Amino acid sequence: MIKLFKNIRKKFLKEGKTSSYLKYAIGEIVLVVIGILIALQINNWNEQRKDNLVEQQLLKALLIEFRTNLNVLDDVMALNDSNIKNSILLGQYTGPSLPKYDEKEISQLLVGIFKIEPRFSPTQGTVQEIINSGKLSVLKDSKLREALSDWQSTLEKVKRQEDYVVERRDLGHEFFLREGNFRRHLNLIKDPLLNAKPSRFPNNDFKFLENEEFESQLYLFIVASENLKQSYYLPLRSKIEEIINSIESQIN
Repeated sequence: MIKLFKNIRKKFLKEGKTSSYLKYAIGEIVLVVIGILIALQINNWNEQRKDNLVEQQLLKALLIEFRTNLNVLDDVMALNDSNIKNSILLGQYTGPSLPKYDEKEISQLLVGIFKIEPRFSPTQGTVQEIINSGKLSVLKDSKLREALSDWQSTLEKVKRQEDYVVERRDLGHEFFLREGNFRRHLNLIKDPLLNAKPSRFPNNDFKFLENEEFESQLYLFIVASENLKQSYYLPLRSKIEEIINSIESQIN
């Protein structure tokens, strides 16, 4: 093809057709430029197609991860709600003179509160891989990119409040351990975890309920747990749902 163009130019020169030569040369240059532009466009299309494939793979992986995290958060919120409910019920029995109570019921409340602490531990593999590998720019949705960039700092804020809740819980736990007998409480509720036998120590397990500081710590724990729910868990849940909705709208 190049040889053909060259021969045509020579023919114009031999025949003295300079103007025709120039027109042809310009036309040839235009054709070459058009060819280069077409090649570049095809290359861009190929790169875009590759990016689209990568984006779809990332979106599908993110969808699985955030759906899983939503379920995990719901479980943690249920535990936190249970702690709040049990603590409020336990607070009905605190005071200088104890009202009539059922030992097994109080033991169930105590073990329920102190057995497991609320901790949201999400899966972060896909988010971290996207950020660390520099693939965040592949995602076209700017709001999704921003949400993923802020994800770690969001989790750190939640963790700080969780730490505060656990700190309040542990202070109440200390009173319980100093003046109560955890073994006896396990025996009262027939907890299958240890299958505890009856303790031989004297029965003074509920004396801590008459301690004013225990009552204060208990209600600080309730307030901190409720704040964890209202100011951290619920907004976090909304954010996860927004991320999921954004991802779902972009998956082909």
